[in-house]
Amino acid sequence: MFATSMFASLVVGLQPNPAGRIVIDGRFDDWASVPLAVADPADAPKAAVDFGEVRISHDDRFVHLLMDFGRTVNVQKLDGTVLLLLDCDGNRETGQSMQGLGGVDVIIELTPPNADWPDQAGKGVGLRSTTYQPDPQDTAARRLSPYDIGFMFAPTYANDRFEFRIRRGVVLPQTAATFTGGRFTGKLLFRDRAGRLQDESGTFSYELAPVEPPAMPQAGDPLSRAGEAGLRIVSWNVNQGALITNSEPFGRVLAAVDPDVILLQELTDRNTAGQIKGFLNRWLPQSGSKRWHIVFGPGGGNLRCVIASRLELTPAKPVELVPHPLWREDHYLRAVGTIIEHAGKRLLVISVHLRARGRAGSREDLIRGLEVETLRQAIRSAMLGENINGIIVAGDFNLVGSRRPLDLMTRWLDLEDWSLKAAQAYQLDGLSNATWADPDEPFVPGRLDYLLYSDATLTLARSFVLDSRDLNPRWLDRHGLKLDDTASASDHLPLIADVKWVDPGL
Repeated sequence: MFATSMFASLVVGLQPNPAGRIVIDGRFDDWASVPLAVADPADAPKAAVDFGEVRISHDDRFVHLLMDFGRTVNVQKLDGTVLLLLDCDGNRETGQSMQGLGGVDVIIELTPPNADWPDQAGKGVGLRSTTYQPDPQDTAARRLSPYDIGFMFAPTYANDRFEFRIRRGVVLPQTAATFTGGRFTGKLLFRDRAGRLQDESGTFSYELAPVEPPAMPQAGDPLSRAGEAGLRIVSWNVNQGALITNSEPFGRVLAAVDPDVILLQELTDRNTAGQIKGFLNRWLPQSGSKRWHIVFGPGGGNLRCVIASRLELTPAKPVELVPHPLWREDHYLRAVGTIIEHAGKRLLVISVHLRARGRAGSREDLIRGLEVETLRQAIRSAMLGENINGIIVAGDFNLVGSRRPLDLMTRWLDLEDWSLKAAQAYQLDGLSNATWADPDEPFVPGRLDYLLYSDATLTLARSFVLDSRDLNPRWLDRHGLKLDDTASASDHLPLIADVKWVDPGL
């Protein structure tokens, strides 16, 4: 039984979050002052999802929802499907009536059923309109995607609460525009894989007050360095060697951010250190006797990691070729490390690409954890064998299962005073920390890439995720960039960090 009637028609306040704009980053501090939209009781003890509190906020561009799922889950890999029913225009005469909610215009499905293989688990996010249903036989008919409504959520890893955002003012075919009126209503359903209703929330209503867009003049250079004494490091998954096959957008972006050290993931075994050096000499040429130094990962199968540096490199044997914990003797982690000499100190730098896919507790998730444990052991060996003053580990962590791999990587390294901290890097608009998106995939944008640093010896002066679409025309022109450069280069965005050595006198 679902206790819903006492929660129907709860309306929350007219003003957006007074603490400021909601940021989709999986950190919920900015929701502290947002009132409840609905509070569903714990009434589905045997279901994979048992809805709890829902909070709603909005700004000039988006509607945001914070939802409690009552269980630790991956919302794109559920044992069933969560349906968010939305009467986007607050008009019961448009749309259709569903599960006691009139005027439903749009349905967002978290882990929609697998239409091609109904006996297999679903994945990703789906979007449906109740009034636009394209003929499945018509290959030219427009198919709806959650990317159409700017849908995203955080965190990407398993959790019991998630924050979501949906773009306002989107006009889908034959469908009411999203959140352009004064009110909208909604409801949550959870169906198991057999389609049986297991839980539902009460109906919630929300008033949309007019909101003025904030001023975002970008008066100063958004790509500028934080001081001159440190190192600028870029980590970027380059999408199966596209750095070489589609070099123009990569070149423009890297020339614009002008890094000292570049950590790359997803080069292929068909690429070479010579190709990387040729690319860098074209786009970021060194002057005089200076030259780019390249370490091309010798292990990782068909996907390789690379480190490129303007500074001298010293081998660090334990992290150059790390045996994989599960596979045969000639199989190695997708990781490579080296030592960079800077300001009289030695920085251990590692580029890593963990196993993809899966969900919390899956085989892929367990492999990610084993890969991190193995890499930690290699780092400890390097630390004991070399005079190391600091550590950077960056790359594609693929945290679509549990958070455990990140927690393992950031905890104490079993060496006194040595642990790693994750940089909190955001896109330039400050509204998301997502580093990956691909409209051709069933998954929505999220944070897959991380940069970790030894905060006992290094300080993070600045970090950001670069989406070239966040730059205004002035700065695009100044840096020789095109609006879609990052999107056309890779499905991952580059993560940039300016790091400095900690002043021992502080």
